[in-house]
Formats: sequence, C-alpha cells, structure tokens
Amino acid sequence: MAESVVGDIPTYAEVPKEHKHKLEDSGFRYIRSLLDPAKPNLGKELRDAWLEYEQGKTAEAQWIRDMDKFECMVQAHEYEQRTYGEKDLEEFQGLSSKITSSKGKEWLALLQEERDAHFSKRKSRTPVIFVIGAFGVGKKTQCALLSQTFDFQHITLEDVLREKSNDQTYLHAKFLKGCLTEKVKVPKELAISLLERKINEGIEAGKKWSIVHGFPESIQELHEFEEKIQKNNYTLLLKCSAEEILRRVVRLGQSSSEAEDELDIAKKFRDFQGTPADVENHLRAEGFLKEINCDGTVEEVNDLVAKAVEEFIKHAEVEN
Repeated sequence: MAESVVGDIPTYAEVPKEHKHKLEDSGFRYIRSLLDPAKPNLGKELRDAWLEYEQGKTAEAQWIRDMDKFECMVQAHEYEQRTYGEKDLEEFQGLSSKITSSKGKEWLALLQEERDAHFSKRKSRTPVIFVIGAFGVGKKTQCALLSQTFDFQHITLEDVLREKSNDQTYLHAKFLKGCLTEKVKVPKELAISLLERKINEGIEAGKKWSIVHGFPESIQELHEFEEKIQKNNYTLLLKCSAEEILRRVVRLGQSSSEAEDELDIAKKFRDFQGTPADVENHLRAEGFLKEINCDGTVEEVNDLVAKAVEEFIKHAEVEN
C-alpha cells in the first residue's frame, strides 16, 4: 500500500533495508494523514497492520510474508507462459527457500509441477492443424476426409464441449450444458483445457496429429492456446469465392425444410462473418499456413488439401 506513495522498491535497486523501511513508513504516515479527517482510526490500523507484517512475529504476519513471496513466483510463471516458454525465470523460484509454512510449501510443490509440465510441453511439439474459413467452404467435410486419409484425430470444439456436458463425472458438466443450451460462449480457459485434454487423448490412442475445426474464433482464444499449449501451429485456410459460397448456401436452403427464399439466404450470407481478420493475420505470421481455393468439387479440393498436409508433415519432420 505504501508503494502507492513512494513507488515500488525492487530488490535489484539494492536499497538498504533500514532506508526502505523508512520510505514505506513515510508512505503509511502520509496515508494516515489523508484519512484522519474522515476516518481517524483507519490510518493507524493500516500502519499497525503493516508494522505487524514487517516484524513477522504473528502467525498471520508470517503467512502474509509467505504469500507475498509465493505471489511473486506465480507472477513470474505467468510471464513465462505469456512468452510461450521462451523465458525461463528460474531466478524467481529462489524465493521458495523463504516460504516456511506447510501450506505454502504444498502450494510451492504444485507450482513447480505446473512449471515442469509447461516447459516439458514446450520442448515436445504436438502437431496441430487448425482448419479455418467462412461458412460454406467445406471445413467439416475436408477434416473428415483428412482424418481418414492420414489417420489424424478430428476434433470439433463444439463436439468436445457437448461430450463433457453429458459426462456426469465431470465437474463443470452442468455449467457446460447451460452454456450450450443458452448459446453462451464457454470461458476460453475452460474450452482450451478441454481441447488440450482431447488432443492428449488422441496422442495416447496413437493419433500423433490432431485436426481442429471450430477453433479459434477470436484472437483472445488463439493467444490463450499459444500461451497454455503451444504456438507456431499449422493452419489450413479454406476459401471460396463469394459467388460459390452463395450458390452453396442457396442449395443448402433449397434442400432444407425451412421455407427461405434466395434473398433471405443471401442476406444471411452477407451478414455472416468468417474467421476474424486478426486471427487469420496472426496465424499467417506466427504459424505455417496454407491457403486453399475451395471453389472446385469435394474431390478436387481434397487433393489440394492433402498436398498441403503432406507439406506440413515434411516440415514437422525437419523441425523435430
């Protein structure tokens, strides 16, 4: 709290402990001076609590001192995740020797397990292909064909969420069912953890590659995936001309039981937004992306898609 007055005083500044104490005490005295006219006792209570923390004699003070160190270590690991494992902030983990409580040590062990898993995951690349594109380009069809041809695992995020919503042993099953029923987006952290679990299940079943469609739908989802799982993924960007997609949507509407005229379908098409531009641009810049023209027949498009995937496989073999 005193930092709001005197600023942060980092360890590397090498400010003597006694001087640091004086600066922070000055900050609390100023806060007390500000509070005295309205809350005469509050400023004193805040300073007394800080002095109790500084002395570290009570159980409460010792616990807060432990958590102050632990929170710093957690923040360091969060930064490691945001830098995609390119930063190893092991030096911050040296604070572990200053944590003395049994509960604090228990949490330390969990944090270290998480860090070990994070860096282990970064070292072993899991081949993932995102299949993205606007409605009507044939993503689901091409994913199904690729999974048969190359023995890949085909993952649709919506199917994963629905499967877990029906799993009564799963902690968040009821919550997921509510999201799906009300058409509310599932929190990205939860969705990506389930996606990762599904990818790992495929690996355990002998499916070394996973094709993912229906994800990512936003740049926030993509960043979260890259932070928590891996970056530099493969991408198939399926594109059709506007005229061809419109023909397909109209054809779909004519075969539907719903009575929609061509103008209604055309309006839906115009209103529909495909993969957000920022997602597409990021995948182009950070990953290995192949753009496929899908104006042809299913078989013609599949030939193009299969050739692109073969290039992905060759690239992965060189990378590994």
